Amino acid sequence: MERAGAAHDAGAAHVSAADTAHRPRVERAIRFIAEHLDEPITLADVARVAHLSEHHFHRVFAAVTGEPIGRFITRRRLELAALRLAYEPARSVTEIGLSVGYSSPSNFAKAFSAHFGCTPSHVRAPGAALPAALGRLATRYGRSFDPLALHALPPDAPPARVREELARLRASLRFETRDAPLPLACLASPDGYDTDAIGETIARLVEHALARGLSDEAVDVWGIGYDSPVLTAPELRRYHAAVPCPAGSELPAPFFPGAVGPGRFAVFDYDGPVDGVEARWLSVYSTWLPASGLRAGAHVALDRYVGDWPEDGRVRMELWLAVE
Repeated sequence: MERAGAAHDAGAAHVSAADTAHRPRVERAIRFIAEHLDEPITLADVARVAHLSEHHFHRVFAAVTGEPIGRFITRRRLELAALRLAYEPARSVTEIGLSVGYSSPSNFAKAFSAHFGCTPSHVRAPGAALPAALGRLATRYGRSFDPLALHALPPDAPPARVREELARLRASLRFETRDAPLPLACLASPDGYDTDAIGETIARLVEHALARGLSDEAVDVWGIGYDSPVLTAPELRRYHAAVPCPAGSELPAPFFPGAVGPGRFAVFDYDGPVDGVEARWLSVYSTWLPASGLRAGAHVALDRYVGDWPEDGRVRMELWLAVE
């Protein structure tokens, strides 16, 4: 099993010490990839966005992210497709395949099955028996895939239980509309979604932001989770702590720029144990989103911290989900 930061070739090992310096370029490239997953993407396209030669970018990207650029793009396409299959029931399998860059249903089904070890239709019917085949997720990352794990409630949950969960979520819900992007200064968690790593990253971010004048005393801290714990191997998950900063700010390493985009957001209040945040997000996606009739604008989890992180194992935060 390959680990994040492992050298995929001698070049990756050579640049691994410069991860911090190159991360802004890599993050810029990753944002470009996320915005163009429904289109053909070439190494030349992404290297141009990062302002690096193709050869150098290939080595830098593998060193910073832990996987080659081609594998990253394929994985992101298929993970996004799995989320849309599970949480956007009004979209057909064909439409979802096209939305992540596959030119035909057969090509999409073949790629999906090779990665996850099951067909797209199994995600739509999570109670069905899974085939015995192993996909790349299992053989490469040691993670088996069970579509049921994408749901907070089982498909045969009693209707009263579903109504109860929907009522709980709706009681904490409001909608917000942002007319302009919110520029952010970001810092990457060194260990993905690990709770201790996130807490240390937030503390470091706030200290640096105050020292460099990027934020005032009333620090507004955000967290950005890019990956599903059900789909993505732990060593590949990306989580960024962030604070608002003036647009166009020069951000010294280890900061890099990010943004909360404009648009409409469903915002859920959360006040509970730190280790319950993941379950609440899963409930938002699998229970509330399909019932809402809305689509997720981007399957990116935005956390806005209301209190300190954490206090006695509990955290107060808002869960922001972009919706269309």
